Amino acid sequence: MLENQNNISPQPSTSKKGIIEHVAEIFSLIFTPLLAPTYGVIISLNYTFIIGASPLSARMLATISTLAITCMIPIIAIAILYKLGKISDPGVNEQKDRFIPYLVTIACYIACAIYLDYINAPKWIPMFLIGGGIAALTSVLINFKWKISAHGAGMGGLLALIFSIWMHGYNFFDFMPFASIALLVTGIVGSARLILRRHTLGQVIAGTLNGFFWVFILTI
Repeated sequence: MLENQNNISPQPSTSKKGIIEHVAEIFSLIFTPLLAPTYGVIISLNYTFIIGASPLSARMLATISTLAITCMIPIIAIAILYKLGKISDPGVNEQKDRFIPYLVTIACYIACAIYLDYINAPKWIPMFLIGGGIAALTSVLINFKWKISAHGAGMGGLLALIFSIWMHGYNFFDFMPFASIALLVTGIVGSARLILRRHTLGQVIAGTLNGFFWVFILTI
């Protein structure tokens, strides 16, 4: 969700799609920007010192709440907007369809950050959500003139979170393999967006830098 721009070639029809396109769609779905906050919270709560300071039930509740606020609510809002004819594509792939869904998503990011702060999560976790919200707002403003990759922003934000955890020594184990895998997955997701002709290379890079910059600045 939250990702054809007029100057990008249309996708091949379903009947003509090959295995590479199908794999690209799977990666785009698994690493949709709407799931980036949940992945970030999972990493923060289960692969840092917090695992020894918070019971499993509390960590599960925080994860499920993050999923509900930052993923399920935006999906429901997008479905309603599509049903009402306010947007033309439930995948939000058209620039003109992105404004309201992005605003809903930003509001959900802020609400989730407030919730995480309320349950006394370490400050860098809600700030991760705030960074994601600012990245989404930046995307909204850029989107008036140029399409920028939301998938890139989501992966960039996750990368920034991982590097921030690593730099501060919050990690419960060696984060080098974890960071390497995250870099690899970011490259794969970016390539998937290019294969599906959703974005140009510049849009993917810009989106990734956008997400990385804001999250890193706010969690450093």
